[in-house]
Amino acid sequence: MKRIFFVLFVLAAVVSCKNESFVIIQIADAQLGFDAAVKGQAPGAEYVNDLSYEVALLQKAVAAVNEKKPDAVLFTGDQVNLPADEEQWNVFNEAVSGIDPSISTLHIPGNHDVFISEGQVDATPFTSRYGTDRFVYQNRRVCVVGINSNLIKYNDPREEEQYEWMKSVLEQAGEGAVKIIFCHHPFFLKDIEEEDGYFQIQKSKRKKYFDMFLENGVVAVYAGHLHDSSEGEYMGISMKTATSAAYQLGEAEPSYRYIVIQNGTVCQDTMLCY
Repeated sequence: MKRIFFVLFVLAAVVSCKNESFVIIQIADAQLGFDAAVKGQAPGAEYVNDLSYEVALLQKAVAAVNEKKPDAVLFTGDQVNLPADEEQWNVFNEAVSGIDPSISTLHIPGNHDVFISEGQVDATPFTSRYGTDRFVYQNRRVCVVGINSNLIKYNDPREEEQYEWMKSVLEQAGEGAVKIIFCHHPFFLKDIEEEDGYFQIQKSKRKKYFDMFLENGVVAVYAGHLHDSSEGEYMGISMKTATSAAYQLGEAEPSYRYIVIQNGTVCQDTMLCY
C-alpha cells in the first residue's frame, strides 16, 4: 500500500511540474529573400526573388511550434530581407499564419525589417503590420520584454525613451516574476568587454543596459542577427544568440530555441533542429 501511495505521489509531482512549466520558442532570422540575394550576387547571375528556400524551413519551424505547443513563440527580427518588398512580407505572414491561434505569437524588428538612415530608424514596414516595435508580455509570473534593438545599434534619438520604458515595465513586473529580454542584436557574443563588431551592440552601451537588467532581476537576454549561435554572461545574466531559422552564416543547422521556465527559473534552454 505504501508503494502505491509513493507511486501516486511521484506521478502527481510530475504532473504538477509539467503544469507549472512555461514554454517559449524563439525563431530568429527567417529573413525571406536572403538566399535569393546571395545567389544574385554571383558573377553573371540575375536576381530572382525566389523565397522557396526560407519558406520550406519556416514551414518546418511552424510545424515544430504546433507540435510543441509552447505558451508563446517569439520572432526576434529579420522576418524578411528587404523591408520594402511586399511579396516577402506577404509570404512570411502567410507561412506563420499556420501557427495554432491559441499560442501567443510575438514579433520584434530586425535591421532588415526597417529602414535605417544616418541614425534614424524608420520602423514603418514593421509597425504597419504588427502595430508596435516593442512589447511586454506577462503570463503566469513570467515577464517577457521585446525591444527594437535597432534604436540602440544605430543611435536613434528614441533609444533613451525605449530604455526608460523598458526599465519601467521591468520594475512594474515585480520581484517574483521571471524576467527575460528578447532583442534582435546581441549586446555581446561571449564577453561584455569584447570589442565592437557588426553584430553586437556597442561596447560603450552594454553595461548601462546590463546593470539595469541586474538591478531589475532579469535572468536572460536572447537575440538573433548572428545567423549562428553564441553564448556569454554578465553577473549571472545569460546572453544567448540563436541560429537562423533558415540561412546560416556559420556551421549551425536551421533550428529554433526551446526555453522552459519552471519554479522561478529557466530550467531548460536548447537549440533544436527541425
